[in-house]
Amino acid sequence: MKVAVIGAGFSGIAAATLLAEQGYAVTVYEKNPSPGGRARKFEKDGFVFDMGPSWYWMPDVFEKYFRQFGRQVSSYYQLERLAPSYRVFFGREDVIDVPADLAEFYEMIASLEPDSKEKLTKFLEDAQYKYEAGMHDLVYVPGNSPLEFVNRKTITGLFKLDLLKPISKYLRKYFRHPQVLQLLEFPILFLGAMPKNTPALYSLMNYADIKLGTWYPKGGMYKIIEGMVKLAREKEVKFIFNAPVERIDIAGNRANALIINGEHISVDAVVNSADYHHVEQTLIPP
Repeated sequence: MKVAVIGAGFSGIAAATLLAEQGYAVTVYEKNPSPGGRARKFEKDGFVFDMGPSWYWMPDVFEKYFRQFGRQVSSYYQLERLAPSYRVFFGREDVIDVPADLAEFYEMIASLEPDSKEKLTKFLEDAQYKYEAGMHDLVYVPGNSPLEFVNRKTITGLFKLDLLKPISKYLRKYFRHPQVLQLLEFPILFLGAMPKNTPALYSLMNYADIKLGTWYPKGGMYKIIEGMVKLAREKEVKFIFNAPVERIDIAGNRANALIINGEHISVDAVVNSADYHHVEQTLIPP
């Protein structure tokens, strides 16, 4: 069975590799001359620039991915934990380096909010529960039906997961210093949302930040893409670059071909990893 994957970003490469592992003949079609999607690199005059992500959180997610194929991250790229984790600018002369060491992090928060130790401990314990329950019981389910999310653990943990409370309100239950609040609300920006509109469940990102740490692949973020592509090719995934998909042909409500550079390519199934809006508005009929 021939499967075409549109787009060689993180999700396209991962989908292609998982399908190839299950025995499908998979080809990834990428419009750019190289893989990576939003994590591409730019090279000029001997300099290399990452064009997308700038740091690496939740290393367990990547470990889980490579482990599915009996591999380890360290076989494909080397990670270094950053210390400090990152620098926050509250103003021109108002800067905080966020420490990687947990004890130092406690000291930094205490310097802003002296009575915060017990509250921070409780906050991080709750954030860890949300991370472990959220990743296992919510993120890693297929999402084919709402019933997948209904089990004894999610029902009993509904209130502890704080799905109905905004994180802006939740944080103010623990902390009051404006810079502490800004620091802990900051990871929510990665979701493209505002703290007042985001469930407190996403304090799990604070756990990822503070406890799991900020990492960087030696040689640049593009090393992740190179590692994923190498693994995909080990599983016999084919990559075709400079191949912009112009149209997905559909017959009987089923995708059966791609039109690329004017060529008709018959397939048994299509996986889209390009921008949803582009595919919906441009590549498929109304």
